[in-house]
Amino acid sequence: MELSVGEMRSGSGRFFTGFIRDLTERQATEARLQELQAELVHISRLTAMGEMASTLAHELNQPLSAIANYIKGCRRLLEQDGSRNAPQLQGALDKAAEQALRAGHIIRRLRDFVSRGESERRVESLSKLVEEASALALVGAKEYGIEVRFRFDPACDLVLADKVQVQQVLLNLIRNGMEAMMEAPRRFLVVQTSPEEDDMVAVSVSDTGHGISKEVADQLFMPFITTKQHGMGVGLSISRTIIESHGGRIWAEPNPEGGSIFRFTLRAVQEEAVGNA
Repeated sequence: MELSVGEMRSGSGRFFTGFIRDLTERQATEARLQELQAELVHISRLTAMGEMASTLAHELNQPLSAIANYIKGCRRLLEQDGSRNAPQLQGALDKAAEQALRAGHIIRRLRDFVSRGESERRVESLSKLVEEASALALVGAKEYGIEVRFRFDPACDLVLADKVQVQQVLLNLIRNGMEAMMEAPRRFLVVQTSPEEDDMVAVSVSDTGHGISKEVADQLFMPFITTKQHGMGVGLSISRTIIESHGGRIWAEPNPEGGSIFRFTLRAVQEEAVGNA
């Protein structure tokens, strides 16, 4: 309910007027819109994983194949002389265990990324957040000859953010940068953090790809605008929604070295504030 009270005067005295509005329907509509927005963000994560499915399958197949080979080797050593080959068996089993852990880490990152979960903002280490997102986003980068560099400013490492949502933005920007360089002779990707005015932190993802045409640049963050042949054009639009809901902004600009730079800002948190909380 919303109650508004007004006052009026006339020759005979002072009068008060009251208006009562039932906001039930409006509040229900707003709640439904928030639910739909959260669902769209979740679907976007699933779509991103679908687009990466073949690359992720290849990435998972490598450690699983290695495990199978190590186990075959152990079986042969046992058949020859198990006691004499004990050191080699131990080494092979250790390597198999390492590869199993590697595959498990990939699956766990996938599970955390696509899980629906409740939206919750916490104080996060920006460098750790970027590293975790990059571990998933950069799958296949080496095979395509992409050189990657991280440049973190330790003076602005803490931010207030929903971890999974911001990682979704990072994954989208990094994958876009990788795809933009597929036909480029020079493939150099840089992820960097730096302080901004008004207690903000900027994250930039720069590539040396083909750049963004003027026709697309003005509409880049609008829904269903894409430069990809098979893309839906919702990734950057959802990224904009996420960043703006965090109180930041996101934009693109030409890379002086060729290609593009995508930047977004997040609210910084001072270590003193965390210590006093």
